Amino acid sequence: MASNSENIELTQQERVAVVMLRHDIDLEDGDEVTAVFQRALTDIDTVATLLDLGELDFADSTLLNLILRAKAEHDQVRRPFVLAVTEGGAVRRLFDITGVTDVLALVGTRTEALRRIDTILDGDPDSPAQPTGPGS
Repeated sequence: MASNSENIELTQQERVAVVMLRHDIDLEDGDEVTAVFQRALTDIDTVATLLDLGELDFADSTLLNLILRAKAEHDQVRRPFVLAVTEGGAVRRLFDITGVTDVLALVGTRTEALRRIDTILDGDPDSPAQPTGPGS
């Protein structure tokens, strides 16, 4: 698993496809982000997707829409889709302002995201990832 961009990376960690977005992602990166999400979704060697945004400095509505579309596609096939998003960062603020924190499964770090995925998969393999709001 690999990507052509230094800002977009797809790797595998045990049974999880890990998509990492770094620095700035905008409209120009849309096609590549979509392709990476699709590869993660259809990877037969993994059973869940973790989107790590810990090193992402900027995201706009284009990326937000791509993430929401990827979440919906993962939900359709009942594949967990969990995001690691740094509290207090610009990307987390975008999610808070737009209200998507009620729709997306958000945690603070990659380690927490992997734990959340394990809980989802081990607790009820037929259950999609549950979103976590401010009180979760």
